[in-house]
Amino acid sequence: MTRRKRGQRTLWEGIVDEDVRALWEPWMIEADHLLEDEELIDQVFEAQGQRHQYSATKGRSQTPAEMVLRLLLLKHVRNWSFDVLEREVRMNLAYRGGLRPHRSG
Repeated sequence: MTRRKRGQRTLWEGIVDEDVRALWEPWMIEADHLLEDEELIDQVFEAQGQRHQYSATKGRSQTPAEMVLRLLLLKHVRNWSFDVLEREVRMNLAYRGGLRPHRSG
């Protein structure tokens, strides 16, 4: 089943959000703004739903379209394999923070 965006953040994510953003590199801040493009997210979401006949309506939930974009950008910028990407995102709060939308107010 496809999802456009990730669900509500946990209390923990809200508490560490500002501290983690302070660890971001300049390119991460710029990418965060660019990847808020709703049309781009919609295109990825639609592509995810077309992978298989019932991708959009049945099965386990896929990685949200917005997060897919952010993961692929990080993979490309760092020139990592998917295995390295997974390991680094699991270990690094700054990378994990970059995968989630950060809305103020």
